[in-house]
Amino acid sequence: MANLALDALLRRISDSGLLDDPVTEDDIVYGRARLDGAGADVMVNVDPELEEVEEPDSEVLLAAIARVLAMSEAQWTEIVEAVAGEIEEGVADDGPIVEQTDLRAELEPKSVVVFADAVLLSLAAPRQFPDSRVLVQLDEDFEIENVEVMADEGSETIEFDSLDDLLDHISSPEER
Repeated sequence: MANLALDALLRRISDSGLLDDPVTEDDIVYGRARLDGAGADVMVNVDPELEEVEEPDSEVLLAAIARVLAMSEAQWTEIVEAVAGEIEEGVADDGPIVEQTDLRAELEPKSVVVFADAVLLSLAAPRQFPDSRVLVQLDEDFEIENVEVMADEGSETIEFDSLDDLLDHISSPEER
């Protein structure tokens, strides 16, 4: 049944034209698209959460894809500001920062995971986090729910219980 639901979702996404050449793999649909607000092309993964829902609502997922791709530049800037501000605030008390690159200017979108009720952004910051990605979970209103720094593939994944724990970790590289 999951394959039928995934195939139906793939057809709907293909017909919509939201993603370039979408395909299915591992219970997701993915393809490239333009994230207008960020001015960047990204990989978009659509996760219908088949392990939780037998028949996903294609219309809800299509609407979620369209919303995130149509995000305005102002919304994108607000998200980047919030992420960078929280990280800088947490690191500021730990002493001087070695890399003086402005995180706001460095954060660049690499991929987007779309769920029916949330969005997960994967951002690169090659100078400040050369071996990691900054993951940002957004709710339906693009409000930040969670920020996480995750090691790139081939490396260990580190999860944090809170933003403070994340900030403690990234500000203390000698403890890794």
